[in-house]
Amino acid sequence: MNYVEWLRVRNCLRIVAIILAIGVLLAVILRISLTRYMSPESWIQHFHEPGTVVTHVTLPDGTQRTIWDNVRQQTRVVIDDRGYSGKHIVVTEPASRAHSEHDNVAVGSVHVSESRSGSITTTVIDTNGSVPMLYYMAFADVVALIVAMVLAAPFAREIDGHLEVALTKPVSRTRYALGVIGADVVGIVAASCMTVIALYLCQLLFESARVDFSGVNARAVVMGIAAPLAWYALLCAATTWFNRSYVAVLVAALPVAIVIGALTLVEPTNVVAAIVHQVAWILSRFDPWTYVQLKIDSSTMNARAETFGWRLSLEILFFIVYGALAVFKWQRVEA
Repeated sequence: MNYVEWLRVRNCLRIVAIILAIGVLLAVILRISLTRYMSPESWIQHFHEPGTVVTHVTLPDGTQRTIWDNVRQQTRVVIDDRGYSGKHIVVTEPASRAHSEHDNVAVGSVHVSESRSGSITTTVIDTNGSVPMLYYMAFADVVALIVAMVLAAPFAREIDGHLEVALTKPVSRTRYALGVIGADVVGIVAASCMTVIALYLCQLLFESARVDFSGVNARAVVMGIAAPLAWYALLCAATTWFNRSYVAVLVAALPVAIVIGALTLVEPTNVVAAIVHQVAWILSRFDPWTYVQLKIDSSTMNARAETFGWRLSLEILFFIVYGALAVFKWQRVEA
């Protein structure tokens, strides 16, 4: 009975797969073009100046250590090759040659930290570190949001162009509606999984990626699934109740949500601003994306972990309530 909706899901996932495949292909081309720059030593090659003494040492645990020592430049580079675990590089140099003070950078699995002690700066580079799953889910949520908007008008599409009364026996309308929503849920979750797999393949082109699922990353996975489904349920209810203009609802939904979110940031400096802020704040409470927090902030990590339970509960509640409203309206229309 839900054959048509499964066809929509299949066609949508096919388009997502094609786009992701193009992205992976572009990553392959980029990897080939950057082959000569991919070695970690290429980042520090400029330290290998005339007068540099290179020493190779095997540590007791089997780690291959390479030492570049330049007495004239007061520069020392120690490279520990730990195989699959990546390389640990320590660069000691005069502070006048360093880039910045107390600089900490994390790009994917590469972590760079810099500290200064007097006139000497020490830079530590670790490769092949774990990549937070949070980054994958940020991209997956964007794809899931788009897919949810594409699939979020199943009942409005069924109503469009039909007679006012349509017989659906022996299958009840509730059972049919739940089957349709189930098909769309599978499509949204599948799109998220496909995005994560594509991103992982892209990263494998550049390094042996390890994904971190601990702490906030595990919460990001759960929230990254729940939030798009709640958003889908909201759009599904809106398009069912306003079925004659469901296209306009789908087009305007995201811009309206963004505008409302921006208005909540208005400072209540006067009466008008206070009213705008308060109204926008109340409306934003009905938006599932209001309760998604993907930013990593060590100073508020514990607080966000404590609020994760009720934020996730709200997302699940939104999915149930908005989904029920869509099914209720679908039963009343009988078309």
